[in-house]
Amino acid sequence: MRHVWIALLLVSCSNHDQPQLKTERQPRVIDPPPQGVRALPPHAIRSDGVGPYRLGASLEQLGNQVPSGARNAQVDIPAVVHLNVLHAEDETILVGTADPLGRAAFVSVLRGDIARTASGIHVGSTRDELVKALGSPVIELDRAHDPSVIVPANMRELRAVIYNDRIAGMVIAASEPPAKDAEGCTRPTVDADDSLRAPRAKFGACLTGGPDIVTLDGDELSVRPVESDKVVSLPKIPNIVWAAPLRTPDGRDELVVIARSDDAAVRAWLLFAYRFDSGRPVKAVDPDPARLYPLTAANARWIGSELGDLDLALELVSHPDTIEVGGLLTTRSGDKLRDLVVLSSVQVPRRRAKSSTPEATDAGIPDAAGAAHMQP
Repeated sequence: MRHVWIALLLVSCSNHDQPQLKTERQPRVIDPPPQGVRALPPHAIRSDGVGPYRLGASLEQLGNQVPSGARNAQVDIPAVVHLNVLHAEDETILVGTADPLGRAAFVSVLRGDIARTASGIHVGSTRDELVKALGSPVIELDRAHDPSVIVPANMRELRAVIYNDRIAGMVIAASEPPAKDAEGCTRPTVDADDSLRAPRAKFGACLTGGPDIVTLDGDELSVRPVESDKVVSLPKIPNIVWAAPLRTPDGRDELVVIARSDDAAVRAWLLFAYRFDSGRPVKAVDPDPARLYPLTAANARWIGSELGDLDLALELVSHPDTIEVGGLLTTRSGDKLRDLVVLSSVQVPRRRAKSSTPEATDAGIPDAAGAAHMQP
């Protein structure tokens, strides 16, 4: 037994004397945090911008936070548009400004997978889906705009461009507070299927001092008071794009008409406007017609487009002495929008109201076909 204990003691001492092996651990290397975290699409379309592209932020600041490949370009067509535009997200988001300080005034969305509203509305949604999600189109008596553009009641900062009953592009821009309802008569309603767009349209207005029904049939416009069978015809206007009532400060409407003139070298938009005096239509703007936004084949090429691919969706705002004209310029590539930017605004003077004169009842107005051959 004694020998066993001695043997165990010797083995213990032998193990104790052996050097212990140490396992060296590699230090853990933690990568530094990224300098910036980039939001990935689909971006949220909100009233103050689209994802990281916020209204009021400088284009320089926005350009620094988007991936390489974003580019800054100038869109400059004299008397039409003058903007600095940031092209981001593979040219599917445009951020533009005319501000000398470079602060973003609008954000455009051109593709459905790049951004959508909280309710799921995106480029490619139908008109009915837009109205169901964001409300019926806003109706303001002192504003009129191309029927291809919808401003939904629950998101007044949004302008949705509709082609073939689907959203082709969307623009977010600051909106003015809703105007108080102008005084005057109530416009009569017409069937929901009717619109303001040529070649056939029917809508309510207050032109003759009471409610009227305006009918557009091709290049012919007529006005019939609701309480009368008498129909007043206006001079023919070729190439009408759309027509609408526009409320003036005196509580009555003027009838505004947008027409377009085209030839191989020039495309321009024309504004006609009429008020009624003693039951007859009177020209309401100077000059008549007002020639708006002349586009030429040459300046279309300046922005990398062809004249036939350029289009305008105009918006009119009534002021005491003028009609302010603005809206959107679009360029197309096949069946897709390539550009969607905000136009420079133009002020068209109103003629001062006066009693009936030979000029006031004269039906001989320069037509759009003749205006098409005027040089810019």
